[in-house]
Amino acid sequence: MRTAPCVCKKRSVFLPYITYRKETVFKNYEGIIIGKCNNCGILKTFPKKRGGNFNPIVTKSKEYEKRKKEFEEMFRPIVERILNKVKPNAKILDVGCSSGILLSLLKQKGFEVYGLEPNKQAYAIAKKKLGKGIFNRKLSDYVRNQKVFFDCIIYNHVLEHIEKVNEEFSMIKKILRKNGILIVGVPNTDNIIFKIRGKYWESLLPNEHVWHFSAKYLSGYLARQGFEVLNVCFEDDARKSYSFLKRIYFTILSLVNKTIGTGEAMLLLAKK
Repeated sequence: MRTAPCVCKKRSVFLPYITYRKETVFKNYEGIIIGKCNNCGILKTFPKKRGGNFNPIVTKSKEYEKRKKEFEEMFRPIVERILNKVKPNAKILDVGCSSGILLSLLKQKGFEVYGLEPNKQAYAIAKKKLGKGIFNRKLSDYVRNQKVFFDCIIYNHVLEHIEKVNEEFSMIKKILRKNGILIVGVPNTDNIIFKIRGKYWESLLPNEHVWHFSAKYLSGYLARQGFEVLNVCFEDDARKSYSFLKRIYFTILSLVNKTIGTGEAMLLLAKK
């Protein structure tokens, strides 16, 4: 049992939900505990040592660039949703923009793009591609020094890494225009693959992810923050590197997810 700050704004008791002990598969997770808030039910990772820090987000920029075409295809649904909801020539901020693949697609569509990337290597690649508007900073540093307001802000697989989510949303609301669009992509714990695999679900990444959201929880959180959720879509990992039999197994589980209207990852589009 752990007592710690929670997204629900209370210092909550977290009861053990998943414990990594005597691991033979994910040995680097040994000693990590994922607790469940007894007030709101969200899952939170507790590092190996009390008071320990999470490993920094390592943006695999070289891998992203090697698989650029694949990532471009992955990002197209985000681009399409932005084209449907955001006015032409709008200002868009991608928080955790990595090497700038998504921003490059948006720039091609005529948007004025900005990006924040704390990883220096990834930042350098994005800066070379996109020039001004790309910063080697976190949002807290950027908000302190800039007065730009945005029509759309993107958090694509970034929010789950952030310890102080409520403080992050306070900053988001300061720089997102009225009726602006917020796009959030995170892993979704409310899916059949997680329920079956438990601590061996690949998307947990407990050495990096602080929070583990479900679609219901995140939709409710956005509503409490004053956002109107316009759309939620789901997808599953194709696991292309897995063996043939394993791919069949996960394909069946993915079909179950689709049947019940869920998936391993979710993308939420909300309006301020």
